[in-house]
Amino acid sequence: MVAIGAGCAAPGRTGAPEDAADASEGSAEVDDLLVVDCLLPGQVRRLGGMTYITPRRPTRTTARDCSIRGGEYVAYDRADYRSALNVWLARAEEGDAEAQTYVGEIFEKGLGREPDYVSAASWYRRAAEQGYTRAQINLGFMYESGLGVERNIATALNWYRQASGLSGDDLVFESDMELAIGELREELEGKVASADRQAEVLQTQLQRLERERTALQERLDAAQEDAERQEVARDEDESQRRMREELATELGDARDQIATLSLLYTRASAERGELEAELAELPRQRSIEPRLQPTPAVALETQDPRTFRDINFGRYYALIIGNQDYQHLQSLASPMRDALQVKEILETRYGFSTIILANADQRSILNAINDLYEQIGPEDNLLIYYAGHGNISEVDGGQRRRGYWLPVDAEADRFVHWINNSVISDHLDRIRARSILVMADSCYAGALASERSALLLGSGATRLSKEAIEQGLSRRSRIVISSGGIHPVLDTLDGRHSLFAGSLIEVLQSNEEVLRENMLFARVAVNVRRKAQANDVEQTPEMRPIRAAGHEGGDFYFIPVAAGS
Repeated sequence: MVAIGAGCAAPGRTGAPEDAADASEGSAEVDDLLVVDCLLPGQVRRLGGMTYITPRRPTRTTARDCSIRGGEYVAYDRADYRSALNVWLARAEEGDAEAQTYVGEIFEKGLGREPDYVSAASWYRRAAEQGYTRAQINLGFMYESGLGVERNIATALNWYRQASGLSGDDLVFESDMELAIGELREELEGKVASADRQAEVLQTQLQRLERERTALQERLDAAQEDAERQEVARDEDESQRRMREELATELGDARDQIATLSLLYTRASAERGELEAELAELPRQRSIEPRLQPTPAVALETQDPRTFRDINFGRYYALIIGNQDYQHLQSLASPMRDALQVKEILETRYGFSTIILANADQRSILNAINDLYEQIGPEDNLLIYYAGHGNISEVDGGQRRRGYWLPVDAEADRFVHWINNSVISDHLDRIRARSILVMADSCYAGALASERSALLLGSGATRLSKEAIEQGLSRRSRIVISSGGIHPVLDTLDGRHSLFAGSLIEVLQSNEEVLRENMLFARVAVNVRRKAQANDVEQTPEMRPIRAAGHEGGDFYFIPVAAGS
């Protein structure tokens, strides 16, 4: 039996949660785990015989950590942009790039008011020009989307290129990105050709008018000479005088037309030059080296970094959440079976160290994610797999959507135990891992990332050069692969696994080579769409960068333990 939309809770009410109204006995402990904008006290320092206190220092940390360290944060009005700005604005105005980026994100998100994209882009630019990667990524996206600035794909690519640390010649563009660049190149080439044609037509018209003007001038000069001779002889008639006036009028009109066409030709030439310059700015594409051939690798202990072909990929961890038996909502059929199977594959085939949460409530999930902050280092990789109910709400008249994970203690018509995606992304930003991949099998899971970008995500191509892998490891990665984007999804087709989980398990089981997250996504998405069509249902997985969590264009890689064996 096919269960359609089984991963979705009842819609309930719309709008933002009212924390104060919905507070419960255990909510204080949950609130301690939320990430807040915290002002830490100044440090007491000594300089010679003088003691002084430094200014207060802004940071993003949990409410509990902020309190322990004697910091200050706004407890009940975190949706008010003014409270967040009060923490970061002074440091931003002093020129701190991190603070400028946070201020830009505050304006972009809106936080209780309409987003101010112009101010966001302005703050991003100030930080981006200092070389701050996160701001360069954000500013690139503003240009890609036309938010706060005029849409310009070439400028977006240039900011992404600066964030990557590579020159245009060294960048490798594939699939979606290559398609976007190709479409832009084709569009610009068409505009250049049109400008060429317009300039050519104007030039032809100018040449014709110049010839006509010359002929008119010659006729007028001749008539003037005749008039002068006739004036001496006093025998010029009225018709000759009118002819001279008409020639003078035609000559004046011709000169006006020539001036107008000359201006149009100058503008057309300038436009053509600007288009050619924009076309020249597009990064050149080059062919990609053949994919790495698997070589014998030593099976590593899970606590040790994974290496392959002399590349250090870091350590691998996974938090796996399977929510199936709900207290107040319809229970699901497959999440626990899916979670256990994913856990086994990640451990045995890919060397992950895993933590599994079965039928977890809100507090358990937030505690587990918060605990990862202490366990995971800046060279590590984290995969978070969530299977369970999800939901979405609309605010500002449907202009913005908020997605939620629903723990087993969630209720259909109360937000109190729902976990807002913004809370998840705040923790993903705070966790120091180099690469984080969220795989969410629930309704509306794609809402964890608010936008899509073909330029920030590559293709599912299987050709990986060593250079491409090292480049993917050189930047932070925060990506979500969702089972159905911002739409309802299937629970199970075969009585064992969900449509998404079954496809994911098949791909991970059969893979025997270095697998980048977009390669995994491409294969899983094909399987899901094929199986969905065969059962007359619609489901299309999506992959999105989580900019709010600090995605900087990096990649997540899966390294089979037995690769090359």
